[in-house]
Amino acid sequence: MSLIKKRIADGINLNYIETDKFKTGSLSINFIAPLDSSSAAKNALIPNILMRGSKKYPNMAEINKKLDYLYASSLSARNMKRGEMQIFGLGAGMIDSAYAMNGEDIIAEVTDFVGEILFNPITNGNAFDTAYTESEKSNLIDAIKAKINNKTYYARQRCIQEMCKNERFGLDETGTVDDVTACTAENLFAHYKTALETYPVEIFFVGKCDIDALGEKLAEMFAKTNRKPIAIPKTEVIRSCDKPKTITEDMPVNQGKLTIGFRSGITLGDDDYPALMMFNEVFGGGVTSKLFMNVREKMSLCYYCASAPDATKGLLTVASGIEVDKRDIAEKAIFDQLEAVRAGDLTDEEITSARMGLVNNYRELTDSARGLETWYLGRALAGLSDTPDDVIEALSKVTRDDIVAAAKKASLDTVYFLNGTLKGATKNA
Repeated sequence: MSLIKKRIADGINLNYIETDKFKTGSLSINFIAPLDSSSAAKNALIPNILMRGSKKYPNMAEINKKLDYLYASSLSARNMKRGEMQIFGLGAGMIDSAYAMNGEDIIAEVTDFVGEILFNPITNGNAFDTAYTESEKSNLIDAIKAKINNKTYYARQRCIQEMCKNERFGLDETGTVDDVTACTAENLFAHYKTALETYPVEIFFVGKCDIDALGEKLAEMFAKTNRKPIAIPKTEVIRSCDKPKTITEDMPVNQGKLTIGFRSGITLGDDDYPALMMFNEVFGGGVTSKLFMNVREKMSLCYYCASAPDATKGLLTVASGIEVDKRDIAEKAIFDQLEAVRAGDLTDEEITSARMGLVNNYRELTDSARGLETWYLGRALAGLSDTPDDVIEALSKVTRDDIVAAAKKASLDTVYFLNGTLKGATKNA
């Protein structure tokens, strides 16, 4: 398995992850934008509007008919954030051309199809189709409103919003309901044209293909645009916090959600990034971690309790679901486990188990095209070129002292508690 990177146009890279592990290919076109309140909702809407229809395939029925003809290929919209960057675009999956019954070049045909969807949307003058636009706005507003239904996700997002209130990372990649409401068919189409011309693009293909032929085809597609790519600001990293804060919000639910946010002091490109991953794993990242084994299992203080790093931004969060009246005890227990790691209170078995868990996770990345693409996209955005095997090798060299040093860098920023006010109430209430 290897990665070949080619610059096919100004600000456009084609990343080819060559592997014969799959009988399928995966193509994605990813626009890289600064995460900004003025554009997040627009960037989130555009891929979904594009998928509603093009000049050649004017509705979803025609799009699905074409996908079925292409051996049940798939087309999907994407929108996510990595650090303080928003990544949005289209992805497609297809069978390897070697398995086509009549020798068709399925990869080329699917690439042409994606180009049609991307570059020839249904328009009304200088605007997207009004009906498609309003429909997708309604869908996105419903999705934004529904986020509160997943209380674990909601509590973590609220913690991050409070931690990064004055940072772009605190923004949601879908925008707000008000942001979506303010979008129109006209201003969305204008932004779409701006995106085609100015946003850097990372294109990925995972599988087996003629990379030169694919690069030429993609370069021809983008040649229709007047490319003037902008520079994307780097993610702001704050390494420590001097004044931690506590936020409590009431909500009519039974279970409390305690989320604790730290500035980890370590990011993806730092030399001690492998030590951060090992620290997280022994602290709360796996089923043999201190938070799981002690706070959840032995002390029975949490329904769940786990930690997770965001190494692009340099954060680490601990999420737990608890009984409201156990908040103080659970919070103290979580910090006690952190202090145990900082004191070097780690058995050889804990360290070995953490290392094995991480190694297995990195090896599993190669089991799916999306896993490989996500890995290399994150690396590309961070200016890195290491492979999962490189990280596995680095993990093998992490010592107990390295783990302790990484734990000591973690700086408390925010304690967020979603206070359930329905304790003792009936389910109907």
